[in-house]
Formats: sequence, C-alpha cells, structure tokens
Amino acid sequence: MSASIVSDNNGLIRLEGVLDFTTAVSLRSDIEEAVKAQSSDITLDFAGVTLTNSVGLSLILVAARALEGREGSLRLQSVPDGLRSIARVCELEDWLGTLTV
Repeated sequence: MSASIVSDNNGLIRLEGVLDFTTAVSLRSDIEEAVKAQSSDITLDFAGVTLTNSVGLSLILVAARALEGREGSLRLQSVPDGLRSIARVCELEDWLGTLTV
C-alpha cells in the first residue's frame, strides 16, 4: 500500500492512496513541508484517497498545527464518509465541519 501528496503553488495539497499506519510517518513530514512552503490558505483534498482510518484525521491535525501562528486558514474537500465517522466518535465532527468546503 502506498500514499503520496501532490502540492501546487496555490495552496492545494492533494492526498492520494491509502492513509494508514504504514504510510503515516512519511505523509506527516510531507504535509508539514507542503504547508510550510505555502504562503496562502491551505486546502487538503481527499478526492484521491482510496482508504483511510484515524490516520486521516491525524494528518488534518498535522496540517492545522503546521499553520499555527501563520496567516491563512485550513480547508478540506472531498472528505471520505469514513473519516467523518471517525471524527464523530472522537467528538471532532463539529470542528471538521468548520473546515470542510
């Protein structure tokens, strides 16, 4: 299983593949670097994600922390239903909803 991110210069970071405990380590650092390289708002796009578990939620938190203390906001798009369910169980559904476009 593999996963990757693709980042452009307009603040879009697309996650692709399987987000699980195997892929989490490299994705964490990739997302931190991609967020720090942007000078604008960030949008995490989950459209290319084929499978995720709680790692998906942790990667959203990684992006949010990388933005702390900087101008710009974090937005999410194409959030998988399974990830929304995990957020509900963790009582983060309202927070996730405020980020979703």
